[in-house]
Amino acid sequence: MNRLWQYLLGIDRSTGAMPGGGSRLELAAWPKGAGPIILIASAIAIGYLLWRLYRWEGRELSRAKRSLLVSLRMLILLAVAAMLLEPVWVSSIRETVPSHLAIVLDDSESMRYSDPYTDNSRAVALAADMKLESSGGKSPVDRLRETPRLGLVQELLGRQLDALSRGRELYTYDLDSAAKEGSAKAARSRTLDEVKPGRPISPIGDAIKGVLASHRGQPVAGIVLATDGRSNTGEDPLRASEAAIRQNIPIYTIAAGGDESPRNVRLADIESSPVVFVRDPMTMGVVVEARGLKDAEATIVLEQKINDGPWDLIGNQKVILGEDGILKRSTFRITPKVVGQYEYRARVEDAGPELTTDDNVATAAVRVVRQQIRLLLIAGEASPEVQFLRNALQRDQHVDFAAWMQHVDPGFRQPGDHPITRLPHDAAELRRYDAILMVDPDLRALGPQWPELLTNFVGQEGGGLIYVAGELYSQPIFEGSEAGTPGTEWTRILPVVREPGLFRTEAEVRLSSRDTYALELTPEGRGDPIFEFHPDPIRNRAILTSLPGMYWSFPVTRARPGAVVLARHGDPRMQNQYGRHVLLASQLYGPGRTVFIGFDSTYRWRYLSEDYFDGFWARLVDRVGRNKALGGRFPFQVNLGKNVYRVGDRVDVSIRYTDPAAIAEAAELSAELEIAGQPPDPIRFDKLPDDPGLLTSSFPAEQAGAYTLRVVPATAADLGSGIRVSTTTFRVEPPRREVDEPSLNRPMLADLARVTGGKVIELSQLDRLDELIPLREVTRTIETRDELWDAPLLFSTIVLAITAEWILRKIFRLI
Repeated sequence: MNRLWQYLLGIDRSTGAMPGGGSRLELAAWPKGAGPIILIASAIAIGYLLWRLYRWEGRELSRAKRSLLVSLRMLILLAVAAMLLEPVWVSSIRETVPSHLAIVLDDSESMRYSDPYTDNSRAVALAADMKLESSGGKSPVDRLRETPRLGLVQELLGRQLDALSRGRELYTYDLDSAAKEGSAKAARSRTLDEVKPGRPISPIGDAIKGVLASHRGQPVAGIVLATDGRSNTGEDPLRASEAAIRQNIPIYTIAAGGDESPRNVRLADIESSPVVFVRDPMTMGVVVEARGLKDAEATIVLEQKINDGPWDLIGNQKVILGEDGILKRSTFRITPKVVGQYEYRARVEDAGPELTTDDNVATAAVRVVRQQIRLLLIAGEASPEVQFLRNALQRDQHVDFAAWMQHVDPGFRQPGDHPITRLPHDAAELRRYDAILMVDPDLRALGPQWPELLTNFVGQEGGGLIYVAGELYSQPIFEGSEAGTPGTEWTRILPVVREPGLFRTEAEVRLSSRDTYALELTPEGRGDPIFEFHPDPIRNRAILTSLPGMYWSFPVTRARPGAVVLARHGDPRMQNQYGRHVLLASQLYGPGRTVFIGFDSTYRWRYLSEDYFDGFWARLVDRVGRNKALGGRFPFQVNLGKNVYRVGDRVDVSIRYTDPAAIAEAAELSAELEIAGQPPDPIRFDKLPDDPGLLTSSFPAEQAGAYTLRVVPATAADLGSGIRVSTTTFRVEPPRREVDEPSLNRPMLADLARVTGGKVIELSQLDRLDELIPLREVTRTIETRDELWDAPLLFSTIVLAITAEWILRKIFRLI
């Protein structure tokens, strides 16, 4: 049909229509049965009536003129009749179009894992079937084991794209775009490599449903679904596939993954102190967690970098991996030599094929500082003990020493490395020091704020306090404490208790002081480093035995529960129902430490050797001051295998003592676990027989939420006093099957392929994918129907015929 007739009939041929095919005219309103006969008879009758009408109206008209007018009127009526019969011009076109092939790639987290393929012969055969080649120094088998699941799919499927695109239009989706109807246009131009794994969910059913909706009404050769089959949200894939069954669209599932149980080892944590002293030995723990690798052997490698220098190897250790979820710990003993910023990197190697190696490395930062304790000495009088102690502290390069001698003449220059002109007035000023050494202080002269300052300094700031009893001011302090006198409550932070009626009278004490006595070290004291005067145990024992005796002592009733008694009175007469009088004891109070010394004549040890006196006080000051000097930390570290757990996981908590002395002082820890919005529950820790510096506890994570673990030494039982506790927080989240169950779900893939008439395709069979999907081009007949009742030809015919009739009637003088 030429363009003129298309215009006259009002036909607009669609753009891109193929030439050829056939055309025909249909009358949509053509009557059925006897209707055509009646219609023809009516037309003849109308024609006859028109002839008679013009003959009656214009008798003088000639036969030719009458015939012309009748013909025009009949033409008008025929055009109207043609419009009423609804003529339709039907054009048929045969065309061949490519079919649609939707490729859906699972981009969830589990697709970033690689499968172990532990059977070496099987791995070699699979790598050969997949035609993997060596690359980057990796053999085909290594590449098979190390390439993520999605990476293997993209590489192997990419080789088949040319074959698949012959006669088919390819659409590439990830799970998110597949689930959105109308995303086919973007999928047409997307490449396989643009899809990256990492989605926390796998809505496979939603993806199938969305693809079917996006290609509704189009010839679909099938859906290629590359996944491990772990659908964990949205519509069930089998239910979503019902629409594919109705549309006769097969689903070809690519089994992306191996059938073996997941194998993985994770470097969970590096246990280290954030701040340590230079040349101070520290223990660093490397914690690993394995899955599917019970009794397998791995190697822990630890490296160190100092002040942004190169990485240096510290050492490596073999570790036997345990059951799923069980933490294994390797310890390294390290002594930093220089001050600076240290970075430690640990990695686990030689564990065999794993799901992923991304979690095989962990790092930790440690700041190494100069070993110097800032000490404040407060003395009630200038006793011989104070005089010699002052000189020893000034000689000690590891102590930054300041002193405040009470009751001295005005203008007296206070001793110390940095002499002070007044005592600290508030917590901010006292915070400048790491430890306080009080030798028989007059508390009343210090000021009313000092009891609270001392309590907070130890219990909140982590400072250390050494209290040396004396003959002038100690008695009133403890007597006031017994009587509940305001301002004496601070004595509860000391490791001893003095109760009325349970100690000897002052007269008896003075009578017993006529002769010297020796310290009786407890088992804890004999093993404590502060009494280590010689590295040889035999020589050290001889020195302890020969130390000069002392005369005076300050009697107390007993040690507080949980405190460590290091020395008792050597005179059998100085005892009560709790045993010999306690003369030296220590305890942890919150993050800080307090020491009580019930005698004031350690200076007498100088008669044997000045080094014994100096060394004892140097070690004791270092012990009480190091916690605050290292940032106000607790003398132990609370470690978790990870900060985020899943419901059903087992939470393993370990406490590592960073100070050997704290093992005895914190023999009993008070711990509680609180889940947000619920009352706390107590937690019990157990000691390991082969590692006395480590406590462990384990409990199941039964519900999701934020957890808080609080740990404090049992000696600080009065938690209502504002004492700081060690607080560790972690989260428990709902199960995530993407991570928790990354194994291949072959039954689901098989069911999906079976019900839709597709197939399950192994990675090694992807080269056959093109021949498994038969549908290519589709030949179809397309009919276009153009209604002609409003065609310009009919309207122009009516208008022209009416106009011509009116003109002729005018000429023929019929108007």
